[in-house]
Amino acid sequence: MMENLLSVINLKTYFYTSMGIVKAVDDVDLRIDNGRSVGLVGESGCGKTMTAFSIMRLVPRPGRIISGKILFKDRNLLDLGEKEMRDIRGKQISMVFQDPMTYLNPVMKVKDQIAEVILLHQSESKRKAKEKKVIEVLKKVRIPSPSKVAEYYPHQLSGGMRQRILIAMALSCNPALLIADEPTTALDVTVQAQVLNLIKDLKKETGISLLLITHDLGIVADICDEVNVMYAGKIVEHADVFKLYENPLHPYTQGLLSSALSIDEFKETLTTIEGSVPDLINPPQGCRFNPRCKLARDNCRQKVPLPIEIELGHTVSCCLYG
Repeated sequence: MMENLLSVINLKTYFYTSMGIVKAVDDVDLRIDNGRSVGLVGESGCGKTMTAFSIMRLVPRPGRIISGKILFKDRNLLDLGEKEMRDIRGKQISMVFQDPMTYLNPVMKVKDQIAEVILLHQSESKRKAKEKKVIEVLKKVRIPSPSKVAEYYPHQLSGGMRQRILIAMALSCNPALLIADEPTTALDVTVQAQVLNLIKDLKKETGISLLLITHDLGIVADICDEVNVMYAGKIVEHADVFKLYENPLHPYTQGLLSSALSIDEFKETLTTIEGSVPDLINPPQGCRFNPRCKLARDNCRQKVPLPIEIELGHTVSCCLYG
């Protein structure tokens, strides 16, 4: 039995707008064990990033976590004060965002931005060695000429290098959990491969746990041990990566996998899932995927499906089962 690091239980994060209540994260359960890589997969607008922001307690206004638990090392993060939460962010849980230029300060040198994280979280003795620590962290993320790059400003770096700087900042205090939110979205294909290989290598070297948020099932297959498929604010399927790819159960998961391109299979036409993610202010009754599901029946439009464990470690929320 793996030792549990993070458990998200019945989490609900809603946005209160003039148009109505947006149920961005609606009754989500998620578990990450020590040393495991867990993927969170789904289309844009399904609530993946907002789940991560909820874990970090960084939900922007007018959003609010209205119920649930986020247990990290058996402490409910939702019960902590802001000062206690600041001690956890960066030091024990770090996050890498999808657009590095948005989250790097354009008027601060690389070394100062990494040092700022170290100064915030490390003890007095380690603060004195911050210059050495900055270079060590840059070497860890495979930055060439780290002493030289430390003196650069973000605009002097390529997209891939900026993403490495964000990863360096996230790892500078040796956190137990790294949340990577679409870390390769803004990068070209060759740089994507470099960044993903870096994340895999760092995970092996440090033993860190990883929550990888992506829409790319190929990345999940390469990096993750387990997968959570998210649709319209809910987790619809969970399994280890081998079970999910060999035996996808939910029609949404099947649609995602069938629409993925493969070098091993020729397709004259690209398979797609018709329609789009529903309005989360007025989601469909019953299963939220039912308007797009070719297998939908009457009870799919009436009953909200509950998670059912089909086999050990493989759970699905679908009216077609049970």
